[in-house]
Amino acid sequence: MASRRKKHVAHEEHVNHERWLITYADMITLLMVLFIVLFSMSQVDLAKYEKLKTSLSGAFGSTPIQPGTGVIQGGAGVLSSGMSPIPMESIADQAEKALASQQAQQAAQAAEHAALEHTKEVLVAALDKAGLSGGVGLRVERRGLVVTIASDKVLFDPGQAVLRPAGREIIHQLAVPLAGLPNPLRIEGHTDDVPIDGTFASNWELSTYRATTVLRELESAHAVAPARLSATGFADQRPIASNSTAEGRSRNRRVEILVEATTQNGGGS
Repeated sequence: MASRRKKHVAHEEHVNHERWLITYADMITLLMVLFIVLFSMSQVDLAKYEKLKTSLSGAFGSTPIQPGTGVIQGGAGVLSSGMSPIPMESIADQAEKALASQQAQQAAQAAEHAALEHTKEVLVAALDKAGLSGGVGLRVERRGLVVTIASDKVLFDPGQAVLRPAGREIIHQLAVPLAGLPNPLRIEGHTDDVPIDGTFASNWELSTYRATTVLRELESAHAVAPARLSATGFADQRPIASNSTAEGRSRNRRVEILVEATTQNGGGS
């Protein structure tokens, strides 16, 4: 008779539905430990701190470190330099003074610009009345009031630096209003790029001599203070038109009287 094998019936394993409590308890325990560590770190043990400071001070120096001069508590460090903090009132005062200075400067520029514009109108009216406005141009720019006078057959004869009667009259009409201004006057001579032959060696000498001729007329005949006057010759280095045409070369042959702006940035447009 065949032996009967015992059949083992597999029992279903019981599911533990409360295992999450173990994980939850572990998490709570870890959080508690974390907060305890954070709390302990936030509490400074002054006695241990002093011991640590003394140890470090002795390690970095052979002599005892006086309080306030150690490594930890350096009196000359970046954070404790001994400098008093700047009061907020002082910063506000400085900002207010800077703003007032800027506003005063802008007001001075505006006032000078208005004065130069007024002088320009006075000069235009005087030249129109004398019938001499044809060869003169006026403009207010950043560097000041610029009076441009054509050289050809207005101020000088070609290649010459002696004032013509018409040029002398133009200077006379310009001198009276300009003499009443406090601004420096700079006279600039300009030529075209055509080489010259004759009295002057080059256009440099011609442009400079023409500028000084106008300067001497302003000084001697119209009593403009010499300290306000200066003269410069630029030859053909600052053209205002192309030298490739006769019209352009004629425009480049000129003398300019610059009424220099005294405020920063000019006051011109």
